Amino acid sequence: MMSLCYTQRDAERWAAFSGDYNPIHFDAAEAKRLGLEGVCVHGMRALLDVKSGLSQAMAKRTLSSGGLLFSSRLRAPVVCGMPYRLELSEAGSQIGGKLCSADAQSTHISSKLGESKPLVLTPATQANTLRGEALAALYDQFLAVESEPAPLWSFYDAVLFRQLVNAPETLETVRGIIPEHQPDSLGDVFSLVQVVQTHHETRFSPQLLRLAGDGSALDALHFSILPTLVMGEKASGLVLVAAIEAWRVNEPLISVTVTLRTGPLVK
Repeated sequence: MMSLCYTQRDAERWAAFSGDYNPIHFDAAEAKRLGLEGVCVHGMRALLDVKSGLSQAMAKRTLSSGGLLFSSRLRAPVVCGMPYRLELSEAGSQIGGKLCSADAQSTHISSKLGESKPLVLTPATQANTLRGEALAALYDQFLAVESEPAPLWSFYDAVLFRQLVNAPETLETVRGIIPEHQPDSLGDVFSLVQVVQTHHETRFSPQLLRLAGDGSALDALHFSILPTLVMGEKASGLVLVAAIEAWRVNEPLISVTVTLRTGPLVK
């Protein structure tokens, strides 16, 4: 079991890395207006600790499959300044992780990591590339967020989330639903309306369990952003399912699927 307490500084560092400046992480009045106990650390920031704990436990096992699957449900906000604890458990081939309140009365994040089939990517219609130098620079920024050694898949997961948040193509479908706003990225939507991450799923190669190590040794990463799936009505709120996949030449590495729920988009 690990004790954790997040600060405003944790939120600031993750926002600087990811580009996610959702007001609920910085504005106490806005957080209170939305019924929260206080400003909340980003779900992705809290997931870094969950992923590290699960990865350390999984790395001790002898793996028999060609893939790994991490899935997580963000059940309640993780409030800055409140004490939490991370509990790990094992059930068959899976390792579970729960981020609970210090008194264990509430579960804020529930996650699991287990073996799965080898990763198969969707044929890319448009590929992008993060060069080794760009990844090295992002790794330096990542270390400002997570100073402890992190598994390589956790770093790639964070980088790909960053690409999803900042890429214009993520919201091609959403622009047709809210033409009066015309956001260029998920980051723009965060500034318009409350956005809460509810689910996160990552499939990756077992080789990415190793620690990230020296960022200067990272090879170029190719990635493709899939069309965003949008459900719901803007008057009551939308559910956005965004996905991104990454590979090296002839080597699938990781895919990330994020589910986000918005508040009403009519103002």
